[in-house]
Amino acid sequence: MAGDFSQVGIGWAVGMATGWGTYGSSLAVELARQGIEPAMFIVDPEMRLPQANIDLLRPAILKINSWREAASRGGLVLDFPMLIALGNGLEFADYLGGTRGRPHVGVPFFESAVIPPKNLADAKSRFDLIVAGSTWNADVMAQHGVANVRTCLQGVDLDLFRPGPKKGRFGDRFTIFSGGKLEYRKGQDLVVAAFKRFHKSHSDALLVTAWHNPWPQLAKGFANSHHVSLVPGIKPDGSLDIGGWLRLNGLPPTSFHDLGKLANAETPPVLREMDLAVFPNRCEGGTNLVAMECMASGIPVVLSRNTGHFDLIKPDNCYSLDVQIPMGEVLKRPDMDGWGETSVDELVAKMEQAYTDRADAARRGAAGAAFMKDWGWPAQVARLVATLREFS
Repeated sequence: MAGDFSQVGIGWAVGMATGWGTYGSSLAVELARQGIEPAMFIVDPEMRLPQANIDLLRPAILKINSWREAASRGGLVLDFPMLIALGNGLEFADYLGGTRGRPHVGVPFFESAVIPPKNLADAKSRFDLIVAGSTWNADVMAQHGVANVRTCLQGVDLDLFRPGPKKGRFGDRFTIFSGGKLEYRKGQDLVVAAFKRFHKSHSDALLVTAWHNPWPQLAKGFANSHHVSLVPGIKPDGSLDIGGWLRLNGLPPTSFHDLGKLANAETPPVLREMDLAVFPNRCEGGTNLVAMECMASGIPVVLSRNTGHFDLIKPDNCYSLDVQIPMGEVLKRPDMDGWGETSVDELVAKMEQAYTDRADAARRGAAGAAFMKDWGWPAQVARLVATLREFS
C-alpha cells in the first residue's frame, strides 16, 4: 500500500541563515505550492521569508508544536515521506526521537569521501532511500555499496534570482563577487590571493564579499593556507573581522566591500550589480547554492572543476578552473579525496579574460541563466516528489 503524499516531513531546521536552512524553507514553500503540506518539526524563529510565503506556510507553521510534541514522545511513525538530514560521514543526529516516515529518506550533503563503517551500515539499514544533493555525493555512496541512491539536486528561486539591469550602486567599478561562509573549504584565501594580484593592474576592480559565517571557528582552517597571512579575527559582537583580515593580507581599504550578514531574499539586487562571480571552492557537497543564484542572475561565474560543481559546469555557461591539484592524493588525506586546489594563476587569468572581453563574459552569463531555467524549485521539487513516490 502506497504512503500518503498529502504531506512530506522535513527533519532539519527550516529557515536558518545557512544552506540547510535555505534549502528547507525553499522546499517547504514549493511543496505547499504543489499542494503538499510540509510537516516541519524545527523552524528558526527569525525565518525571514516574503509575507506571501509565510501566509502559504501558515497551516503547516501552526502544526509545528504538535509535531514536535509527538516526536518528543519517541517512536513516531508517519504514513508519509520523512526527509532526514545527513552530514559529513553520513552523520545522523536524531533530534526527532526515532521518528520514521514512509518512505524514510536520508538527505546527505557531505564534503568528505570518508564514511565510517558504522555510519555506512546505519545508512543502509535505517533508510529506504538516500537522496543525494550532487552527482559527486551519489558516486561516493555508490562506491561504498549504498543501494537505493538517487540524485535530486537543489533548486534556485527564479522569481528572485533573474537577470536585470544594474542600478549603479558601485559606480563604474569592475565588481567581482565572492559568496559563501568563510572557511578553508570554500577557498576564499584563493580569492584574496588572486584578487590582490588582479587589483594591482586594475585599480577599478572591487571585491564584493558575502562571507558571513555563523560558526566563526571554521575560519581557523585558513591556518592551513599558504596563500594568506594569519586567520580572520573575531569582532566584539562575535562576528568575523573580514575587513581587518583583507587589510592584513594587503588589500587596500577601497578595493573591497563586505556585505556582512545578508538574508537570501536581500541578495538578488546586489548580485545584479556584479560583473563576475568567483568560486574556486575546494569542495562542495551539493551544487553550491550561491553559485547557482549567481548563474540564474545572469552573472558570468568562475567555477572550480571538482566535486559538486561538476553538475553546474557545461561548455560555455561559465569559466571553469580546470587545473585542480588532487588534495587527497597530494596531502595523503583520504578525507579530502575529490577536493581540488585551484591554481591562483588560472583564477587571475579568468578574471583578466572577463575584464578584457566583456562581450564574451556577457554571453557566458546569459548561457548560465538559460542553463538555470530548468533548475527552478518547481521542477526540482517535482523531481524529488516523483522519486519519493517511486519508493513509497
